[in-house]
Amino acid sequence: MQRLREAIMPLHDEAEKTGPLSGIEQKTITLERYKKILERLYGFVSVAENLIIHEIRPSGLDFSPRARTNHLVNDLVFLGHTRESLREIPLCNDISAIRTLHGALGLAYLSEGSRLGGLVLSKDLVDCFGFIDFHGYAYFASNGMAVPDLWLSFKEFMENYVETHGGGSEIILAARSGFASLNEWLAGL
Repeated sequence: MQRLREAIMPLHDEAEKTGPLSGIEQKTITLERYKKILERLYGFVSVAENLIIHEIRPSGLDFSPRARTNHLVNDLVFLGHTRESLREIPLCNDISAIRTLHGALGLAYLSEGSRLGGLVLSKDLVDCFGFIDFHGYAYFASNGMAVPDLWLSFKEFMENYVETHGGGSEIILAARSGFASLNEWLAGL
């Protein structure tokens, strides 16, 4: 897990400094810009989570309860979308090439890591827009789930999986590739 963290840190730092989410932490974001960011995230996360859920099954990890696409849907509906208009949001197909178990584990690492960072951003969103009860920020707040416990259980799973089955290098490559795709996708705002 330490190697994985170190491998993606440059991509994380780039996103944190220059990516569209930086406006949340700096509290310079507008509600319209935030809605556009959520739309882009939906276009990426919905594809990534479908890939993860489909490909990760042989590992023994049930990712379905960890998925957050439904939180993005709820946030976007709260901000004015309809279920029908969500179908018009462009989807990121650049990550669809990661169709292996190790690729799914790399993407799952990104998803779980983003959940941790989302806690910080959710507090900033509450400050910026006065959101309450997870309306408008459920994705970043993981809808109140026990994020530290989820992270610890995922970390333990990954360490055990790689120790038993190997594939650490492939997981790291997939995580880096997925993070680079996410950064590129968000830069398209």
